[in-house]
Amino acid sequence: MIFKADWITYKTGEYKSADDKYGNPSPYFRKTFCVEKPVKKATLSVAALGVFKAYLNGQAVAEDYLSPGWVDYRKKLPVIEYDITDRVGDKNAVSIVLGDGWAVGHLGSTYAFKRNGYSDRIELMAVVDIEYTDGTREVINTDDSWKATIGAIRRSDIYMGEYIDSRCDLGDFSAVDYDDSKWDNAEKRVFKFSRNILLYKTDVPLTVVKHRLTPELVSTDGVLVYDFKQNFAGVVSCDIKGEPDTVVTFCYGEMMVDGKVYRDNLRKAEATDTFVLGDKGVYHFRPLFTYHGFRYMEVSVDGNAQVFDVVGESMYSDLKATGDFSCSDEVVNRVFKNALWSQRDNFINLPTDCPQRDERLGWVGDSQIFCQSAMYNMDCRLFYKKHLADIRDAQLGNGAVPAVAPVPPVGFNAYTGYDAPAGWSEAIAVIPMTLYKMYGDEQVIRENLPNAKRLLDYYIADSDGFLRDGLHGYGDWLSVGEVTDKGVVTNLYFAYMAKLTAEMCRIIGDTEAPRYDRLFECVSSAFKEKYVDGDGKIFSDTQSSYILAYSFGLLSANEVKSHIVRKFQESKGFLTTGFLGVKYLLPTLCELGLDDLAYGLLVNREYPGWGYSVVNGATTIWERWNSYTREGGISKEGMNSFNHYSLGSCVEWMYEYALGIRPDAPGFKRAVMKPYFDRRLRITEAQGFYDTDFGRISVRWEYDKKHWRYEVEIPKEIEAEVEFLNAETVEEYHEGTKHIYVLK
Repeated sequence: MIFKADWITYKTGEYKSADDKYGNPSPYFRKTFCVEKPVKKATLSVAALGVFKAYLNGQAVAEDYLSPGWVDYRKKLPVIEYDITDRVGDKNAVSIVLGDGWAVGHLGSTYAFKRNGYSDRIELMAVVDIEYTDGTREVINTDDSWKATIGAIRRSDIYMGEYIDSRCDLGDFSAVDYDDSKWDNAEKRVFKFSRNILLYKTDVPLTVVKHRLTPELVSTDGVLVYDFKQNFAGVVSCDIKGEPDTVVTFCYGEMMVDGKVYRDNLRKAEATDTFVLGDKGVYHFRPLFTYHGFRYMEVSVDGNAQVFDVVGESMYSDLKATGDFSCSDEVVNRVFKNALWSQRDNFINLPTDCPQRDERLGWVGDSQIFCQSAMYNMDCRLFYKKHLADIRDAQLGNGAVPAVAPVPPVGFNAYTGYDAPAGWSEAIAVIPMTLYKMYGDEQVIRENLPNAKRLLDYYIADSDGFLRDGLHGYGDWLSVGEVTDKGVVTNLYFAYMAKLTAEMCRIIGDTEAPRYDRLFECVSSAFKEKYVDGDGKIFSDTQSSYILAYSFGLLSANEVKSHIVRKFQESKGFLTTGFLGVKYLLPTLCELGLDDLAYGLLVNREYPGWGYSVVNGATTIWERWNSYTREGGISKEGMNSFNHYSLGSCVEWMYEYALGIRPDAPGFKRAVMKPYFDRRLRITEAQGFYDTDFGRISVRWEYDKKHWRYEVEIPKEIEAEVEFLNAETVEEYHEGTKHIYVLK
């Protein structure tokens, strides 16, 4: 469709500057229309600078929230299309409410936390397209005949929260017979960006999915404090009964300290909702244009009111669940669940780093580290394709890929890592290759290979003798006890990027594969000459340096194994990796025959490790290994999220090494079932599944006091091979569709 609708706006207050704390009331738009002939198809298409909720004839058009989501609106603007064929009648009213969202509201982080990144006002474009059974068509476009006003939402902001004054409630403003005679006319706008950026949205909507949490009231001493028992991202809905003009304030946080909700780690994000009562008596509260990351909610009442029927609504992009894992160790089970919850809570239109503080950005290092874990848990192909489009939009003219995508447009240059930080920028190759591995999609390789090449061109230009200096990267972020030299990290990823690009070329028959093979060899040689001594010891000598060098193919198993064993002896068996190294930690240990050590790390309850957070009450993955310690309490660092999926990248190991499920050909056309059992019997059974496009692969194994028993069901369309380590004999038999192996 060629969109000929006008862009419209409505001035609801004096326009705010980038530094203003709060925005203006939400605009409400409305248009009535009649249908006099039988309808074959009717659609409503909506685009906005801001976020919107659409209604038709008294009901929400769909269950989406914060549409159209966040992209770089200067380069593309999603148009959401709704099928309303079965909902139009003889007389109709379409109404659209808008909030500040990412375009007008706050964006960035504490380093550059400002409003008006893309616009200082909310703007709307909408089209009702009706195709009649007689072949004729009618189109209702936004223009200045649309009615507009303000209502109960006095301000909204994703980070700051929403202020709702029910004294200004408009009633059922989308009902057909609603009286809008006192509403004003909308104002036409000359759209500030090119209309060529309009495109239909093809990724998944943000919805309230399945999880509605009932809290426990844990405090009533002056304020009401609710514990939802689960850290999550979303909003709260409840009913409120009280006297007119009473103000009810909702504040959110992830932790409790001394009986109070802890909010210091939110930084500049207020994460506060406010509701003012009118004279109706009982009201339903549910914010529309914000979300929060929290486990605890504090409610204060200025006046006289009762809050009841409190429910937490978990919000995330509507992705189909495709996998599950559990085992005999409940702490490990909780680690898996924590990573899954952190995935849900940060898959809010884009893979954010955290859902609670003044950040919530698409850090591409986090996303590339966790993407395979994510793809086992959920069908992520559309979600990551959207993210890759954001990364391509963010790529600079010189080829550098910034550390976040989309890049906030206001005052954010220094913080985004425009020097192409190692472990972040390579997302432009890592994520497409992972999508190809999991789903067999060659198109994603074709879409992103040119950008991968441009990044490597930048690396080459930025290098001297096939080495980059790495002075401005982030390194192995948030490592514990030892720091890997940034030059080591930067050049390991330089080599890895060349290797991945060569593989991408081969997949689609691109003739430049040999060029990138040679580049990999040149960078590898330069790396070893500068950073590796004659005994294979890497400069900076950390767990992560050896793990990455092996995983990226620069050093062999024989070259790194003794050093990795030594490093774990020095650390007394504890990990020291940050979130770059931790993705490859457990797989590398298994590949080197150190699977006993891998299981030891997984079941460890002490700091640092996954189990430490669990035994200290974590229900999501922490940003830091020491976000909380028994000795020091909550970390006082300004960067301390309790809901950050990066360190949850151990989940892919649970599927591929514990269960043994891994693809041997793109999209699981072939599979290799190669489980690693815990020979010290700390974990004596495990089970789980992964849903491929061909059907479900299910696995269950246990130790029955004498033998390991491995049961697997594999769709007949998948060619599969089963391998076991350290088994003298293997007996195989079948029970229905199950293949059962007993190891002796």
